[in-house]
Amino acid sequence: MYFITAGGLSVYDGERFTNYNEHNGLANELVNDLFEIGPDTILIATNGPYLNILVNGKISPYPFSDSSDHIINRFFRSKDGTLYVLADDGLFTLNQHDIRKIILADDQGHDFGMTLDRITEWKNYFFIIPWSTKSNQKLIIYDQALRKVIITSRDRDLYGIAVTPSGELWISDEKGLHSLNEKAFYKGKLEWTDGDSLSKAGNLSYAGIYFDRFGESWIYRDDEMHHITHQGIHQFFSEPQGLKASRISNVFVDREGSAWIASDGDGVVKMPGTQFQILGDLMPGIKNNISAIINQSDTTWLFNTTDHAFYRAHAGILTSFPLKDKTIHPLNMCILGNSLLIGTGAKIFQVKNKDLVDSYNNATVVFPDSSETVDIGAPNATRDGFIIQYVRRNENSYFIHALKNNKVVCTEKISFSFDQMTLDHEGRLWLATRDNKLLVYTLHPEVPEKYLQLQFQFPTGSESISPRCIALDHSDNIWIGTRYKGIYMYRFDGQKIIPVQHFTTTEGLTDNFHYYLFCDQHNNIWGGAQTGLDQISLKDGKYVIENVTKSNHIFQGVYSIINYSRDEIWALTSNGEIISYALNDAHNDTISPSFFITSLRVNDSIYDIRSDRFTYRQNNIMVSVAAPSFIDEKSVLYSYQLNGSGNNNWSQPANNALFNFINLSPGTYQLNLKAEFPAALYPPELLTYSFTIRPPYWRTWWFWLLISLFTLGLLTLALRYYFARKLEKHRLILEKKQAIEKERTRIATDMHDDLGAGLTRIKFLSETIGIRKQRHLPVEEEINNIREYAHDMIDKMGEIVWALNEKNDSMSDLIAYTRAYAVEYLSENGLKNRVTMPEDFTDVIVSGEFRRNIYLSVKEVLHNIIKHAQAAQVTINFEIANELVIRLTDDGIGFDPDTTRPYSNGLLNIRKRMNDIGGKMEINTIKGTTVKLSAPLA
Repeated sequence: MYFITAGGLSVYDGERFTNYNEHNGLANELVNDLFEIGPDTILIATNGPYLNILVNGKISPYPFSDSSDHIINRFFRSKDGTLYVLADDGLFTLNQHDIRKIILADDQGHDFGMTLDRITEWKNYFFIIPWSTKSNQKLIIYDQALRKVIITSRDRDLYGIAVTPSGELWISDEKGLHSLNEKAFYKGKLEWTDGDSLSKAGNLSYAGIYFDRFGESWIYRDDEMHHITHQGIHQFFSEPQGLKASRISNVFVDREGSAWIASDGDGVVKMPGTQFQILGDLMPGIKNNISAIINQSDTTWLFNTTDHAFYRAHAGILTSFPLKDKTIHPLNMCILGNSLLIGTGAKIFQVKNKDLVDSYNNATVVFPDSSETVDIGAPNATRDGFIIQYVRRNENSYFIHALKNNKVVCTEKISFSFDQMTLDHEGRLWLATRDNKLLVYTLHPEVPEKYLQLQFQFPTGSESISPRCIALDHSDNIWIGTRYKGIYMYRFDGQKIIPVQHFTTTEGLTDNFHYYLFCDQHNNIWGGAQTGLDQISLKDGKYVIENVTKSNHIFQGVYSIINYSRDEIWALTSNGEIISYALNDAHNDTISPSFFITSLRVNDSIYDIRSDRFTYRQNNIMVSVAAPSFIDEKSVLYSYQLNGSGNNNWSQPANNALFNFINLSPGTYQLNLKAEFPAALYPPELLTYSFTIRPPYWRTWWFWLLISLFTLGLLTLALRYYFARKLEKHRLILEKKQAIEKERTRIATDMHDDLGAGLTRIKFLSETIGIRKQRHLPVEEEINNIREYAHDMIDKMGEIVWALNEKNDSMSDLIAYTRAYAVEYLSENGLKNRVTMPEDFTDVIVSGEFRRNIYLSVKEVLHNIIKHAQAAQVTINFEIANELVIRLTDDGIGFDPDTTRPYSNGLLNIRKRMNDIGGKMEINTIKGTTVKLSAPLA
């Protein structure tokens, strides 16, 4: 149900309102009209040059094909399916996003298409009414076949216009309702007639006219409304009839027959079906304050304390019979033959001829026949002309009397008081006393003094139910209304009563305290409770309860119920009004309402209702549903069954359409939802929503597969690592052995090369000395050479020992040893030298191989300087950071590294030694020669 207001758009699904305004995307909060173009797709015209569209609960702009500004006042779908819009600037057709103007002009070109508001299609013509009172034209008639305006009218202001189901065209103006004179119209004249075809509300001026989907007419104005049914029944609604709306602006009847009445200032009033009506003034202008009501055959009698008169309603005619004696205050009455018996609670009065006004001037007392004070109940006339009367004479004496010809002919003492009695189809009298006894009397008119004879006396049960009223249905089932415990139903098998069913508010009753029970001609049980009227009827073998007054938001005590006619119930309320309820609803052919999910929230965030897969953290699901039946929609009961949760039972039905599931475990679920409508108005509706909550990744099969593969991989890697480490240890042992062997080999080689060569020379020189001595030649030179070679061998032996000693595996030892050698060597060869070192550096551990290669490389560079550079000075610079850098710079003649002599191994040896320890050699021959040796320390 959509409501357009000056403050936005409201959507009602029977459970809740959803409101849309500018914050939700509306172009303007003053909404002019809306139109449904598809399922859940609504066009919205606001009071601005924009059109919105509402799709699946979201509002967005709806663009036109042109850039013109059109303030749309009304949508209209013609019989051929064309969608028209009436705007301030004319009449247009709207097809998708294409909007095209229809020219409304006369033969002289005068444009009438301004401030257009209402439109009605009659036969082949459009009858268009502008909204502006300043418009030159009050009515524009457009011929669709000729595609032009054929008639305009300025002579009267039109308020309402509509086509009747029979094809007549009705209008409303300041004089009332009129119909179009078709003969004159086809001759080019616009004439209006007043005929018998108009409704009984034809004298209403400036009235709105509406024909509902059932073809029934609604005429409304200000604070009154008239409804004329197919049968010609005229229903009138105003404040005395319970219509709480003034300045009525519109009426809409939905598919269920409920009337929605929009007013200017009083909101919207819902009237759930025209079968329900409050009769606030049977006599026009006289407010009802009814104190007594009965029905006899086709005639109903009432007493209205407002004008102190009896009313007789027969064949739609109401006749008033004023009661002259103002001291008589009727509380109940009955018809006996031609007379009317009036009960006041203390006395019974008789009007001898109920159909004569003058008889009401002389009502006489017929019971009691003395001045004693008694408390009496309602008189009840039997078929054989007796009156059965309940009497309480003192606090502890209770009787039922049988009266014949205004005299007591039979008296039966009973144990306690009672409130209602009834007769079964065999003529037996049934009554339930307040002390929980059910009494059954047979009636014997042939022996008046023994007219009442007790046949059965039953206890109503093992518990105290405090009976207040009783009725028998057509199958002689006994229905007992109670003070506290609702309504009990018993079956009588001829000898005993058997409890069958018990109805309370849990089963749907409006209240558990009942004053009156009544079985109508259709075998429905009606319960008059302290807060309303209920109907209990048998449908498909099951008793269903309809809350007649509660569904209409009326909560009053109901003291009496009658069949006003075969298909109409009248109930007397505690404030003296009459509730009329039609049993045969002409609108009961509607299909069941749709049942759907309105919103889905996951962890309190809104999701698309088509979403069905969630993560393990999204395990709080909230589902809202609706079954838009607007007949007592708050009594629609919802229940659920969540398969997959471990509990497959249906929940207890309740009128809560919001289902909240918290901390659901991962898994696949099927949520079955059920909607049950009040009084079994429709079959139950079912809805299924399936969804899956995915487990956390550590509980998925693929995760465990990956874990298994990963574990297998780890085991494989561990085994490989184990065996690799084992092989590595063997390899390291072998490498260590190889290194030792290599070092041994190197030492042996060095000793062989260096010491062996020296020893060989010394041996050779020693042999030479021996030969020269034999020849008596001088040997001093050979002795000096032996001395020099011995010194060299000692130095080389020192170098070998220094390189092998692990105590020297530090950078400081390397630099100190190298520096000492360089200074001594350069000084011996007459070259000045300058050595620079970092003032502070972190001492690091270096290998013997590293020390040896650095030392021998420096030694080779110094040897080359002495031998080839012709230098006078040498500068040696040590730098230590991430690598060791040694720069050796001389001021000699320099050289070209590319022109070294063949077979010279000095530079090659240096490069090889530096490469072996990951370093390199760089030579710069500008201004002398600089040799840069660098090797990483890590």
